[in-house]
Amino acid sequence: MSGILKYSLIIMAAAAVMLPAAVALPGCGSSSSTSAQTATTAPAGNVIGDRAQNVLASIASTGDYAGNMVTANVLQQNLSQVYVLDIRRKADYVKGHIPGAKQVEFSQWAAPQNLARLPKNQKIAVVCYTGSTAAEATAGLRMLGYDAVALKGGMNGWAPNETQSQVASELSNTNYSDVTTASPVFGLQAAPATFRTPSVTDYRVLAEKANKVFSQMPTSGDFANNIVSAAGLSALLNDATKKDTVFVLDVRQKADFDRGHIAGAVNIDLNAVAVPGNLRQLPMNKKIVVVSHSGNTADQVVTVLRMLDFDAAGLKFGMMGWDGTGKADYLKYIKAANRQVTTR
Repeated sequence: MSGILKYSLIIMAAAAVMLPAAVALPGCGSSSSTSAQTATTAPAGNVIGDRAQNVLASIASTGDYAGNMVTANVLQQNLSQVYVLDIRRKADYVKGHIPGAKQVEFSQWAAPQNLARLPKNQKIAVVCYTGSTAAEATAGLRMLGYDAVALKGGMNGWAPNETQSQVASELSNTNYSDVTTASPVFGLQAAPATFRTPSVTDYRVLAEKANKVFSQMPTSGDFANNIVSAAGLSALLNDATKKDTVFVLDVRQKADFDRGHIAGAVNIDLNAVAVPGNLRQLPMNKKIVVVSHSGNTADQVVTVLRMLDFDAAGLKFGMMGWDGTGKADYLKYIKAANRQVTTR
């Protein structure tokens, strides 16, 4: 059987198991009343859906690589053993990058010729400007079976550069309001999972999908690079003609969610988002804005959801960019950045 025929059969089988479903989701705003949210399709039981469950359920919450993130200190200590992939623009890469880092454009990391460069038996640390797009790429790499993590804070967390002041300025306007109503729905829980690699056949399907998702992402507008600012999200939620086109998914733990969240947000734990029963709660006819503490784990969920054909974007800087939670420590972290860069 030819490779092309195999792909066709796999894609046809995946499409056949995508069943329509409709559910009512309780609102999470200032009251406990319920509001209907329609899920027209929920991918499950296919190559990408099965892989999504493993990737999200296996995200560790402790250790040097908790949340599939790595601090600059830990990366520096292990630099000789890690493959550093810089996904910033080439012009910024040549101005200064982590010694030994290889560069590829963010939207092109999953192109076949670029995947061919990546080691399958070595940890890959992905680097961008602030950590957001690196987190998106990290999830894509992990969907393909690579042992990838994102550098916390991006180059802002590694060495002084001109974008640090821009981040500090943006985080100075974090005064959007929260609600503290306990979540009526927390979704299904995920069974503990160990990160595994896909089969050769599955890898090909996943690589083709990742390349499509990243090469076709929006590069301008409010959702450029599948990220939206707090100001942009607030404007949408306060626009009577647009607020019903947005679905806010908060992937923090329930205790954090209950302490304060965006009005109307639905809470499903990070590790459990891709559980089929939870996917069926997500609408495919709305923009899903994913929220986490600093945005990094949310951006990983964004990639997984987009590979499952949901229209997802991450909230830039997460709740840190919305109400300021955790921003003091984050700003302290990037202001302490003083490590070596090279132009070679």
